[in-house]
Amino acid sequence: MDTFMMKTALHLPILLMLAAVAPSSALAQDMAPYQSLEVRHVCTAQAMRVTPGGAEALMVETGEQVVLVDVTYAADEIAWFALNYATGRGLERATGYLPVEEVRHFCGDPARVEFASDSRLQSYIAPPNTCHLVLGYADTVDALNVQASSALDFAAVMSSYRLQSGGYALTAGLLSTEVADRLPNGSTCVSGADFAEALIYDGSSFALADNSASENRAARLLSAQDLLANGRKLQDPQAMKQACDLGLGAACTGFADLIYDEPDGADRGPAVVTRYSLLGCLAGDLYGCQMAVNRLDNTLEFARTQALAGTSESTGRVTTELSKLLCDEQDRFGCILLARGTAPDRPASLVEAASNFAANLTACKQGIAWICEELASNFDRVVQARGSGLSGDERFAIAGIETELCTMGARELNQRSCVRAYYSYRDFLQYGTHANLDADRVAKAVSVLTDGCSAGDPPACGTMAAMPDYWSVSDRRQATASAIALCSVQDQKDSICDSLDSILDPTFSETRSLLRPRYERLAQSCRTPGNGAYQDCIWALHSYAALEAPDGLTTAEAMLNEACSPANSNGCQALAQLYGKSGHDYGGITIPGRDEPKAYMAVLRMGCREGNQDAGNTCSQLADALAMAGDDENPLSVLAEACVSLMDGQGGQDAWACYDAAKMALTQNAQLEDALVWANFVCEGDDISTAPYACKLVGNILAEGLGLPADPSGALLGYQRGCFHPRVSTTDGEACLNYGNMLIETVRQNEMPTQPLVFAHREDGEDAEPSLVLAEASRAFDMGCMDGIAQACRASERLLEEWSTGDLPFDAFTCQVRSAVGEVVSERPCRGLVIYQAADEMKQSREQIGLNVYVWPDGDRSVTYIKDGVWRLNEIRTDYPTREGATTCWHNPISTRSFCVTPATGPNLGSM
Repeated sequence: MDTFMMKTALHLPILLMLAAVAPSSALAQDMAPYQSLEVRHVCTAQAMRVTPGGAEALMVETGEQVVLVDVTYAADEIAWFALNYATGRGLERATGYLPVEEVRHFCGDPARVEFASDSRLQSYIAPPNTCHLVLGYADTVDALNVQASSALDFAAVMSSYRLQSGGYALTAGLLSTEVADRLPNGSTCVSGADFAEALIYDGSSFALADNSASENRAARLLSAQDLLANGRKLQDPQAMKQACDLGLGAACTGFADLIYDEPDGADRGPAVVTRYSLLGCLAGDLYGCQMAVNRLDNTLEFARTQALAGTSESTGRVTTELSKLLCDEQDRFGCILLARGTAPDRPASLVEAASNFAANLTACKQGIAWICEELASNFDRVVQARGSGLSGDERFAIAGIETELCTMGARELNQRSCVRAYYSYRDFLQYGTHANLDADRVAKAVSVLTDGCSAGDPPACGTMAAMPDYWSVSDRRQATASAIALCSVQDQKDSICDSLDSILDPTFSETRSLLRPRYERLAQSCRTPGNGAYQDCIWALHSYAALEAPDGLTTAEAMLNEACSPANSNGCQALAQLYGKSGHDYGGITIPGRDEPKAYMAVLRMGCREGNQDAGNTCSQLADALAMAGDDENPLSVLAEACVSLMDGQGGQDAWACYDAAKMALTQNAQLEDALVWANFVCEGDDISTAPYACKLVGNILAEGLGLPADPSGALLGYQRGCFHPRVSTTDGEACLNYGNMLIETVRQNEMPTQPLVFAHREDGEDAEPSLVLAEASRAFDMGCMDGIAQACRASERLLEEWSTGDLPFDAFTCQVRSAVGEVVSERPCRGLVIYQAADEMKQSREQIGLNVYVWPDGDRSVTYIKDGVWRLNEIRTDYPTREGATTCWHNPISTRSFCVTPATGPNLGSM
């Protein structure tokens, strides 16, 4: 079986290269592999945490590489990265947490000059993730200039360097190593480690710097330092340039700074500023990197756009790579540029969104106010990419950020509203768990909302009034009156003003002014037939009850009787509540049941009459009432008639009548053939609340042969639809369990499903081989586990164990581990499986990913999978797999080894 293999092809532009002396292999291969955005480093030894701000997991050593997973907040309002890290136990990895500021893109490289570049001569090593694009090589300066004259398209960005190994290199600026593998044949991109000296460029030709006055490197350094000191003192660009030409990186930055705003001309202009800023940046001068990226008309991207025409504007940007370096050093503008340059034209992945948020958070902490104002929106993108809601700690932290930025009450035009802070604190209080609702944080949330109400903000007052657990009755009554009064005088009303009548406590006299208009609005909806507004009828009844009108409920009852008639059945369910025995409570308003059995039954019959099943669940209520009265025959008849009406297209969209009819028929062991028809009708529908569960009933009827011969094949299809319904997003976990168990049983009996089942990992036209069927069983168990069925979770674990040990059919492979140079260091037969076991963070979004699991003879497992277009090998991000005939290889950028698999010939049904 070919498990999740994907193919890709690179289409490279053609660049007519200059005649060049071929570089040494060392020059062509001296670049470090590109470090993707998710790869980070811990540059100071510290404790990895089990949870944000929680217990220590283990000490992470200085320089250790980790993988970014997510960003979140702890109770202390500190932002933490979720990181995948090596536990130190073989290949095992885990997820832990470190504060955002303790994790960097790059750690300092001892081979690079430290950020004190006026103390030693220049380094020309490209910053991390970048390389020098070499247009050609020459043995002499004259030959170099001949090459330069043939490359006028690159004149604005050309530089040249003398090589320590001899000869000269003609370059066109920096490239990101992300796209360095796309170069046309014959071109090179190098680190610059062999660059010894930068040549001087006058706009038309290159020349060596005049070092005649400096007999040795030390004398040259002293001469350059003297020129730099005079240049700084006199603000003399020429002295700065001379010092730079002698090889002093800080002087290069100084020269670029002094000419930054001068008009174009000889040794002036954006390209010159960029060239000299980069020379300073190459020497490790952070200010040089800042100038190189900050100038709007810089020429940083020239090499990419010219040499790699057609490259996406957001791919392989040198600006983004230098911004990573700057953001590591807490440079605010570097962080802003990094966030802007990451996924600017598409929805960000979780890693990208987390990275962008962290970068903007750093910029905010460095004093960029408008970036602070966007932090909450930035975190919204994290949540969107994550596919799940905010945690309590995150809500509280976002509320705190907003509170620092906003102005309560009356505001000037340029002042920020506190509405997001109010609602974030409201959600923190409303949805927070016992673990994060500690007294101090509750007190802060309550204080902000109280202050906001006092300042005159309706959202704060409305929130206070609607939350009885945190404010006294007197405070809530006052907040209720304030919210109503504030909304009444607003020209542009806050959104909460439109919902005050439904969120405020109807038992307060202060709310009475809103209840009569609310009742009239709901009553009008209730009296309008055919719009399915039976819930509005219920709310209208309770709104009128809260009015405590002199006529009691007479007016509301008359309205409901009008809405429960042959022409309109909206009001029948509300009337049933009024005439029933138990009574109902809604929003603190209790309507006691009148216990009028005849009126109750009459109303239910009116609501359940033929062709009127869209007025709530009155048919099911009627059936229940008949059953409680001891009528063993009529309840099923009522539901059956309602279902037939529904199936004939005379009823509404509520499928409960057919679902309940099928369930009752099974319970009574009656009309079983009809039960199958009814259940199948609901199963094939799109009612999110019933369709998957009805599919399970279909599976049960056919599997057990209830009322007709057993049909295992039909049962299997029913269970599959119950687990993976084609039209609704809900799942019946028990159907998943049954589906998976039946699939495994077919394999054990050496049979294959005969129904045309849809497997997520099955290619069109591919036969249902045992391994494919078992993979589908794993997917079913995984979905059932996410639906809360504990037996499905255990079945998933059991399947993995039995399959791994060879007790079930597997695909046979030869597995290899290869060294960085391609040498095979281990080769063994192995078992190939496709397993679904969702990580905890994916369970809420119900996202399923098939894992290619390769089990070695000693029981160790190697795992590959693809998610969001990104391949991973043992949880480490890797490039797309490479193909060598039938062999597929994944490269581990951390260990530098590769894992390769080759399918064995013939089926393998036993142990190895």
